Parts: sequence; C-alpha cells; structure tokens
Amino acid sequence: MVDQKDDRIGPLRRLVDAVEDSDTLDLVHAVFELLEQDTSRVIDQTHIARDIAGRTKAGDWFGNTELVEVLSDADYFLRVYKQQRDDIGELKDVLRERQGRLKPSS
Repeated sequence: MVDQKDDRIGPLRRLVDAVEDSDTLDLVHAVFELLEQDTSRVIDQTHIARDIAGRTKAGDWFGNTELVEVLSDADYFLRVYKQQRDDIGELKDVLRERQGRLKPSS
C-alpha cells in the first residue's frame, strides 16, 4: 500500500472542534477510546503477522500451540470486527436518515 499523506483523522479533528457541551464531549471521548483500542489491536495483530511472515520466510517452524493461539485470536477479531462493521453500517444509515431530515428544503 502506498503511504497516504492525507489527514485520515481530519473529520475527528473537526468533530472535536465542534463539541460544545459536556454530554457530547463524553460521547466523543468514548468513541475515541474505542478507536484507540481498535487501532492498538490492529497494530498488535500486524506485528504478529509480520513476525509469522518473517519467521516463515527464514524457515522457522511454528509450534502447534503458537498456531492455535494465533488462529484463536484471528477468529475472535474476525467475529468482533465483522459485528462492529455491521453495527457501524446501521448507525451510518441512521445518520444519513437524520441528515436528510435536517437539510433545509430548497
């Protein structure tokens, strides 16, 4: 993948700038906690994948215990993130519907 120079978290920065009340601030903070945790998990899993690729390329043998743990982790993350993706899709639909109602009529 090519390095992207765009600001991927630009919308999050704008969201922080737009927060005006403590309830919304708490909600945005909770979302950021979730994103931070998920980002950490992705980084950890990427390190594991790189380690496996490097060791396999070098001809190292993996023990069954290591592979069972990696497979178990992968299965867990697939379940969690597929469900999260579906849930986020539903929330985006709700937001689109609300956005349609909030747009002024021309």
